[in-house]
Amino acid sequence: MRETRIIFLTDYLTTKSGGVGFLYEVMKKIAGKYRIDIIAGRVEESLQKEDYVRILNLNVYRDDLPSAQPENAVKFLNLSTKMLKRIVKCTGEEELILHFNNHFPNLIPWFIVNSVPKVCSIHHLEETAQFSGVIPKLAKVAVQDVFEVNSPCTVVLTVSKSVRQKLASLRAVRKGGIVVIPPGIDTGKYLSVRRDPEENTFIMVGRLEKRKHYDHAIVAFKAVAKAEPNAKLLIVGEGPLRPYLAQLIRKFSLVRNVQLLGSVSEEEKLSLLSKAQALIHLGYPEGFGIVLIEALAAGVPVIAYDIPPLNEVVEHGATGILVPKDDVRVLARAIVRFNSYTFEEKTLRKRAERYDINIIAREFARLYDTLACCRRNNAGSIQ
Repeated sequence: MRETRIIFLTDYLTTKSGGVGFLYEVMKKIAGKYRIDIIAGRVEESLQKEDYVRILNLNVYRDDLPSAQPENAVKFLNLSTKMLKRIVKCTGEEELILHFNNHFPNLIPWFIVNSVPKVCSIHHLEETAQFSGVIPKLAKVAVQDVFEVNSPCTVVLTVSKSVRQKLASLRAVRKGGIVVIPPGIDTGKYLSVRRDPEENTFIMVGRLEKRKHYDHAIVAFKAVAKAEPNAKLLIVGEGPLRPYLAQLIRKFSLVRNVQLLGSVSEEEKLSLLSKAQALIHLGYPEGFGIVLIEALAAGVPVIAYDIPPLNEVVEHGATGILVPKDDVRVLARAIVRFNSYTFEEKTLRKRAERYDINIIAREFARLYDTLACCRRNNAGSIQ
């Protein structure tokens, strides 16, 4: 029997973005069992050469979201579609699986009609309210809610129950075939972190973009700083929202309390987590929130909004504090009163163990094996 070949196609290949970052780690984990090829519109420089997988950089994107550069998104779709058609023609359809990652790549199955199993990963669904202007809102509905969600894939792969429910409600054309596999992390790296929390020190980690709602935490810290003048909020990450957040910090005279640390190394991130009393995570729409399990694995409790999928990971009173969505006053109160809560470090770390990357990689391998078996037996999609 020939070796199964998996072609993974993504807009960006980077370790700095949760969804594609964890999928890249999965590909490395299973590379000994399958032949892995990655095609990306742009590749992080540190990943240009990789021993585990073969990487092809189309180099069509600038350092910005694909939705902000539609001309390059069209170029990416055109190039990658032609390339995949050539690969299928040259190698045949036997023992081949195509895996598309999030948004624009998930449109490609509309242009490739064959019996090759196709996986479409959808990590989260954007909300129309995030977009300003009639044309961007209509584009979002057309691209995401119609064509991506109903893409003719063998299986749609998502990361949480809440996203699966949303997908099921939007899949007007195609039913079934939605599989949930949560993200995974190298839990060993985080479980080895020794906790040394500094009083009234909190941390946020992620890309600086609107849907992460860093501004909610900064507004809350205006009240926190009055009650606890030495309280600190450390924000780790880069993104288009940085100038606005810096302006907000100055506006509320929080320069001593809130720090934008930018991108940091993995070692620095682990050190910062060890010193934080809690992680604050307010992202929505969110598919899962990998930083949640990173924090729990490091023994760090979480303050989050009481919305799915955040409340699928964080249990109020046991692994963190859940506050009503968008209620900045309650958020500020939870931060100020955080010292009155007690969390068992062992419980936090135990909760994260189920998300170990090795466990998750085995789930991916089972999915790929099932698809390959269905292909050989001419079976339909996975239900």
